[in-house]
Amino acid sequence: MKKAIRKTAMGLMLSIPLVFTTAFASGVPVQEKRHAKPRVSEERIYRDIAWMASKDDARMAGTPGEHRAAKVIAQRFKKLGFDVKMQRFPFTRFESRGAALTVSQPENKSFETAPLTYSPSTPAKGLSADLVYAGLGAESDFASLDVKGKIALIKRGNLTFYDKTQNAAKAGAIGVVIFNNTTGKLGGTLGQQTSIPAIGLTDTDGAVLTNLLSSGQKVTTTMKADTKVINTYSQNVIGTYKAKNARKAKTLVVGAHYDGVDSAAANDNASGTATMLEVARLASQKKLDMNVRFIAFGAEEAGLVGSEFYAQSLKPEEAAKISGMINMDMVGVGDKVSVLTASADAQSFVADLAVEKAEELQITPIRGFSTRSDHASFEPLGIPVAFLHVSEDPYYHSDQDTLDKIQKPNLKNVGTLVTNLVLDIANNNSGSPAKGQMQLLNEVQVKQAHHDHGVNFVTK
Repeated sequence: MKKAIRKTAMGLMLSIPLVFTTAFASGVPVQEKRHAKPRVSEERIYRDIAWMASKDDARMAGTPGEHRAAKVIAQRFKKLGFDVKMQRFPFTRFESRGAALTVSQPENKSFETAPLTYSPSTPAKGLSADLVYAGLGAESDFASLDVKGKIALIKRGNLTFYDKTQNAAKAGAIGVVIFNNTTGKLGGTLGQQTSIPAIGLTDTDGAVLTNLLSSGQKVTTTMKADTKVINTYSQNVIGTYKAKNARKAKTLVVGAHYDGVDSAAANDNASGTATMLEVARLASQKKLDMNVRFIAFGAEEAGLVGSEFYAQSLKPEEAAKISGMINMDMVGVGDKVSVLTASADAQSFVADLAVEKAEELQITPIRGFSTRSDHASFEPLGIPVAFLHVSEDPYYHSDQDTLDKIQKPNLKNVGTLVTNLVLDIANNNSGSPAKGQMQLLNEVQVKQAHHDHGVNFVTK
């Protein structure tokens, strides 16, 4: 996600300074209103993050690890007495069989690297060419550069990985090396296959190469990438709490994606999924007037694939019965909470109420917008949404997104906020406005939102 919010598309985030109470920043338990008192257990949430983030590449979409996680989540929903459905959908999985980057001139050096997801392979012997530094990889960066037949070195930031790579290809480059702008390895996806291969480096290794180039020396490199595309499946795990008059009752959707990138993916997004499981546990103990549908979305990191599949599978009459959608993504690291819709002019009673509930807990949130998570699949249907996110996370999409970075007070606070929000809406304490009051995205915006997400994005 980006500087103000890591998953916000460039220019889509309404950046508002956030004033946090000492309670949130220091981890002091929030003061809860007497009428709510959800007993959220941050320890239970933390334990769930632990099993999901037990190893690198544990839950990449379409892998056995993601499938195992789906089964565990389904079992948890069943134990709560929910009606459980596994919604399977086809998915094209990317497999990396290795990558390498070496420098043969002006001196011999080797670097640890990995291909970006959906990068094509290089020839078996690799691609050998001079290296050229192309800044952030914007079209303007290439305007004054000769990269024809060369390999472009690009810094992460501002543009999607896909756009950086394709800009290089259009300028005549035969390959791209993107280095991180934060500590650690670069992990991410192009979102779709590019015309030239792209591999990632750490920020430290990127600095080594840029220093060589800035000294005026000719730098000759060989890059290798061995990749494979596999047709498999991912799935949404749906657990529905049914109200007494389930057939007539409205439905509230609460979601979080459970897949991750090629890392432990503790914060992104084991934290959101684990918090959702805790909210589900607390909701299951109540008598509610609405159905509450908890959905663990698959393949979010590949471009909101799971949530888009679910949203598009809804019949018009089914969508009309959904009163709102609450999404949690990356809630375990940082000290700024955001309540977001997908578009700037969306009117959402769910987001407005989420702000109220945050303020009741002495939290002053950022109110903005972002298309970078699963709520963006629901807003075009006229469903009011609220995307809950905590920032900043300097370990985003890196091998350092591990359990030890999770801040337990965040889990308690966000879990309490969302539980209060769910119970209030599902008890009909807050009425939903007419769907006509919801500002819909146009078709172009919807397509762009779905295309941009994935890890096609980068951080500033």
